[in-house]
Amino acid sequence: MASNDLEQSLKKDGTQPIYLIQGDDLWSIEAAIRTIVAAAVPDPNDTMAVTRVDMAEGKKGARDVVGACRAMGLFTSRLAVVVRAAELLDKKADEREEMQRYCAAPVPTTTLILKVAGADSRTNKPLSLDKRTSLFKAIKKNGVVLDFTSLKPWEAEKWLDRRFSELGHRVERGVSARVVELVGAGLLQLHNVSEQLSLYAGLNAQVRMVDVENALAATRTHTVFELIDAVTSGQDKAVLQHLHAMLEHRERPSSILSMIVRHFRHLTGAIDIVSGGGRVDDVQQQLGIHPFAAKKLLEQTQRFPLPLLRRGFEDFMRADLQVKSSRIAPEVLLEQLLLGLTAAARRSTNQRSGGGHSGRFV
Repeated sequence: MASNDLEQSLKKDGTQPIYLIQGDDLWSIEAAIRTIVAAAVPDPNDTMAVTRVDMAEGKKGARDVVGACRAMGLFTSRLAVVVRAAELLDKKADEREEMQRYCAAPVPTTTLILKVAGADSRTNKPLSLDKRTSLFKAIKKNGVVLDFTSLKPWEAEKWLDRRFSELGHRVERGVSARVVELVGAGLLQLHNVSEQLSLYAGLNAQVRMVDVENALAATRTHTVFELIDAVTSGQDKAVLQHLHAMLEHRERPSSILSMIVRHFRHLTGAIDIVSGGGRVDDVQQQLGIHPFAAKKLLEQTQRFPLPLLRRGFEDFMRADLQVKSSRIAPEVLLEQLLLGLTAAARRSTNQRSGGGHSGRFV
């Protein structure tokens, strides 16, 4: 449901006693919660009218939520209760049952908002409550379920184009696609990045590809270069440290894989340019990348034999399909691929130093 549709529904039918808001589009989820709370109580900033319960806190549970919902308002006739990390209800049967009993007979003057936000760290799928449970069925019967998932890449690009126009900017061709490639299709990230690029470009100025590279890509590119440096140096521990650091900063495995594949494409392009007599300026201009990236690419081509580059590119392209279809956790697939390429890099280095480089891997 779009934000406009939610607002129209609230104006027409008023607030419902229960809302389950779930998915990985954090920006839309937070916007929906603000809209519902504003419609549910006279003053959304009134702490007597709005209670927030975080189920991720050790001592918070269904009893706290139900107690808040049943509390008598001394200074307000309506209450709103916002529950964070409601996905934990699926993990404890007793908590789920207590919550189900309330949702089967909710207090009509209280608006309960259950928030299930984010993505599963193992499958990378949007979080949601189990539809097979009695709790979900009670919510569905007596309330509203709203799903907010990240946009498709092409939808995200169109959203960005509209957002830049609202901010007063023209956009150079390819900018929106590059931003989506870098940060993903979540509206929270896209909203923040559009604001950042608007400030970077300046009032009413065109947002150019070079602005994206300078403002966004440089930091991420630096991280990818460090990761690939560790691979070519044959350092297993460093490879895992860089990969886990990226995952801890909420980089999705699919996004990391996309960045690595793009990096390998650039490495191949840099080798072709250098083979034709090109220099760092030629690499920068022909690949359309940041000067830092062009310089680092040239450094890596010196110690990245073409057979290793081809192997890595093929492996990661196959991995892109595996991430989407395999039952193995995407993080584990990435680790296996990177460590396999790191081992191949060590063998290649040993072959070259021993004078036995054969140009192929075994």
